[in-house]
Amino acid sequence: MSAPGNKPKPDSQTLLIGLGIYLTFTILVMRFMPGLAVMLLVLGLIGMLTYSGWLMSKGMRGKVSKKAKDDFAGRIQLRFQDCQGKEEKFRSEAEQIRLSISTLRDDLDRSSAAGEDERGRAENVIKELEAEFNLRHAKASFFADCAAKLKILMDRYQLQESISARKQELEALRSANFDDEATLEETRYHLERDTIELDTIAELSKEAFVSFKAEQADELRVRLEKLRSRL
Repeated sequence: MSAPGNKPKPDSQTLLIGLGIYLTFTILVMRFMPGLAVMLLVLGLIGMLTYSGWLMSKGMRGKVSKKAKDDFAGRIQLRFQDCQGKEEKFRSEAEQIRLSISTLRDDLDRSSAAGEDERGRAENVIKELEAEFNLRHAKASFFADCAAKLKILMDRYQLQESISARKQELEALRSANFDDEATLEETRYHLERDTIELDTIAELSKEAFVSFKAEQADELRVRLEKLRSRL
């Protein structure tokens, strides 16, 4: 069944055939009404220019849309990689700070002769390093969250692209339905015609058989009548 709102778009061959018919008609009109023929030629030229402009505009919009999509996908991908890189950087720095704190604590524990001033300065450095350690972890967590959200955006973008591609496939399938419907209708027509022809042949064969049998019966009856007359 034909779906409303899904009319097949005319292809180039159909447009060329229509243009040829239009030009042929215009040439024929020119022989009788030159003024009308000139008007038809002007209208045809305007129509061709309008259609060509529409095709060019559509192509440009498609290119701009594709470029914008590519720019968006590339930008998201770069930001995702940047966030991952910064997360790894801050986690690496945090690990290095942790090792520095551990080393300083070990050195402090071994220095039994260290004075209170030295121990105080060591503890102060450890405290400052721990603050930097926590800050690095906070930064790493921030960029980890950013990377996670960018990954969600990338997945959504991929979903939209998949939906768009599947819609194009659906439109192609629906446009093919019209050709399939025409083929089915043609096949149904030929099947019905072949069925009628076969029924006609069968009926004629039956009639010929009945006729042949009747002729034989009549011939036999005549022979029997002759035999009776001889009795």
